[in-house]
Amino acid sequence: MSIRAITTIIVTLILVFSCTVKEDTIKIGLLEGPSAVSFMALIDKPPVIEGKKVEFIIHSEPLQIQALMMQGKLDFAVLPTVMAANLYNKGIDYKLLAVPVWGSLYLLTNNPAIQHLNQVQQEKVYLFGQGATADVLFRNYLEKNVLNHIQPDYSYSSNVELGNAFLQQKISLAVISEPMVSILMAKDTNIRIIQKIEPEDIHLKFSKSIFAQTSFLVKANLTKHYSKLVQTVSEQYKESCNITYQQPRKTAGLLVKHGFYPDTTIALQSIPRCNIRFSYAADVKETVMDYLRIFYTFEPASTGGKMPADDFIYKLPSE
Repeated sequence: MSIRAITTIIVTLILVFSCTVKEDTIKIGLLEGPSAVSFMALIDKPPVIEGKKVEFIIHSEPLQIQALMMQGKLDFAVLPTVMAANLYNKGIDYKLLAVPVWGSLYLLTNNPAIQHLNQVQQEKVYLFGQGATADVLFRNYLEKNVLNHIQPDYSYSSNVELGNAFLQQKISLAVISEPMVSILMAKDTNIRIIQKIEPEDIHLKFSKSIFAQTSFLVKANLTKHYSKLVQTVSEQYKESCNITYQQPRKTAGLLVKHGFYPDTTIALQSIPRCNIRFSYAADVKETVMDYLRIFYTFEPASTGGKMPADDFIYKLPSE
């Protein structure tokens, strides 16, 4: 074997293992909102797993987490499932390990005369993130229900901007996610939920929830060489999700302690609306694919122009 060939092998091995063996931390990227809520028990007391301390990298926008994934700087990440499928189809090598959040999008109004979208005449509904989860689901809903007179508006670029516009009464209808929903309703009693945004409302053939909104992802390299570590992280995250809804008062206190919510009352109202339920992706594979198929059918570009292959979903090895 030539020296060049040997050198190539050595360099390859270094690239494969350098992000894990030499690091003394496990880096998990997640978003403010339901993702952070689901991790609250671990954020409060970061565990040490196989001698590595868990480090949480928390951002407000999915694109910030996506950028870190594309740079290979995260071992695990939480992203909208549609974005995760898009990245997979573009060759970003992360696998879908679990689904922790099952729908946290709500249609809000501050107009007491509006009880349902069918009552709305020639009005705008404000959303942020054209082509993102809320946008695609809502436009699909409008199309299926022949509500062509309602126009989505993307004038605002974040939940925070939408929330401020609501409080200033600049808008009367918007699709917003938790925790902003609960925060707004606490600040202004005129703001209320008209309906939860659900894929099942669009495609009535589904008799159970298929809103696999958020994905817990793992770097593919870890699944090949550190499956035990992946399993341990998954188990601890599952327990954190369980604590979130089984002990809401404890979770609410931690959310306030770490600055995610202004007070425990709002946190307690928000937790059930986050719909946190940890499910291994391999156990809900059909549901995940049904969910993604809605996006692929309505707007193929949202999933990267195709449905993800079967190996997008990672199944933990059996004992």
